[in-house]
Amino acid sequence: MDKQRQKLIREFWDRSSILNLNNKDYYSYVKNLINEKLKEDIGNGDITTDALIDVDKEINAHIVAREDGIAAGIGEISSMFKAVKPIKKDGDKIRDGEIIVEISNNARKILTSERLILNILQRMSGIATSTYNAVKLANNECFIAGTRKTLLPLLDKKAISIGGALTHRLNLNDAAIIKDSHLEVLNNGIEKAIRVVIEKTKTNYIEIEVKNEEEALKAADSISNLNSGKLFAIMFDNMKATMIKNTIDKIYNIKKFKNDEKLKNKILFEASGGINEENIEEYSKTGVDIISLGFITHSPKVLNMSLEVK
Repeated sequence: MDKQRQKLIREFWDRSSILNLNNKDYYSYVKNLINEKLKEDIGNGDITTDALIDVDKEINAHIVAREDGIAAGIGEISSMFKAVKPIKKDGDKIRDGEIIVEISNNARKILTSERLILNILQRMSGIATSTYNAVKLANNECFIAGTRKTLLPLLDKKAISIGGALTHRLNLNDAAIIKDSHLEVLNNGIEKAIRVVIEKTKTNYIEIEVKNEEEALKAADSISNLNSGKLFAIMFDNMKATMIKNTIDKIYNIKKFKNDEKLKNKILFEASGGINEENIEEYSKTGVDIISLGFITHSPKVLNMSLEVK
């Protein structure tokens, strides 16, 4: 894959630069989320801690990894909880038994926030680890991305980025994706839908979901008829790997595409739906530019960790 195409892929599917704690909007998102989760967890007070622990008691504690993986969420936790001192940093490989962060603070505050801190670190590290493993399986044949099947939307997306994959859309305003449900509601053809989106939105990124070869060829032909400076993508949804490979070959053999590199770089290809650790390698060799994976966020295995008082 040449550098120009890699640049286009990142432009279309990566928003990781937004997920930075120096970005005031992202910082506010994280702060509000953590405050909300703390309120939910504490309720009217931690009756056990308040009953057992003296109000002035100070303690030292640390969070320890209980299995190998990729660390994530450390930046968010240490920014929101000033008593947290990072030992590892986001993206580090961590081993079972290694200390991730140290905490020195009032005992009541540490014990009351323990569960939330662990939940965020464990979930984000679990997502980063699953993502890292998926990227390795793709073996540089194509990029890996997440989806919007998230529980903690921007934190999940940040973890995906830490694991080495692209974020995909952060929200519905990020890019236009014309799905089969849109076409069924409108009862319109693909080309008409694309033209309407170009006319009525300001986005530079337009993706069309297809479920078979016929729809994919129709989408490619429609894009080739447009005199547009937009960047397009065709998403192969729940299609077998062999069908995707054959379809991409046929698109590139359409007369309009065959000898026009500029036109070829107007269309990117995404595979999505039913792809997992067992078949990523097969899909990565189909000619797609990116594979989007729902399982890394909708059902991640959290990375086991524990808080220990020194």
